[in-house]
Amino acid sequence: MTRFRALRSLLVLSLLAIPVVAYAQARTFTVGSGSRISFTSAAPLETINGTSSRVSGTLSVNPSNLSSVSGRIEVPVSSLDTGVDLRDEHLHGSGWLDAARFPTAVFEITGVEGATALQPDVEARVTVVGRFTLHGQTRPVRAETRVKLVTTEGPQHLRVRSRFTVNLPSYGVTVPALVRAKVSDNITVNVTLRAN
Repeated sequence: MTRFRALRSLLVLSLLAIPVVAYAQARTFTVGSGSRISFTSAAPLETINGTSSRVSGTLSVNPSNLSSVSGRIEVPVSSLDTGVDLRDEHLHGSGWLDAARFPTAVFEITGVEGATALQPDVEARVTVVGRFTLHGQTRPVRAETRVKLVTTEGPQHLRVRSRFTVNLPSYGVTVPALVRAKVSDNITVNVTLRAN
């Protein structure tokens, strides 16, 4: 009987270890449905909000070693929507973001600072370090980020919420004097990702 109990205990421990091993393995997550970006221009005379749900990309994550994180997130510039057709036409046009010449905004993740590992189903606060490309210009960027490795709701996936600021002039986008009181040089970007 004692031998049976020992075998049963060993089996239970082995089964309990499976989720831990699965959680700790490095893998590539694909950004999918439920992901979106939003942006805000807060100027003296007007606040403009916009969104896009056409977010794609991949995140390579080893939950037990966040220093090895890498990834690439893309958004078509033509998908940015402020809710006003004429304003969107200007935003996508050659005088602003020039979607015809520079069709994609890209965030390349090169590292993570803060937490060194993800615990299953526990949100971690980190700073994501990378390069952001917009309007044909690439600049370093740091994004305050909350990330959670979800293991209890369906297939294992990542939930990411991130925020950073884009200074338009540093990307070669000049706000004309005519609309300077309505469009800010600094745009706050919020990113919400679900990656499976």
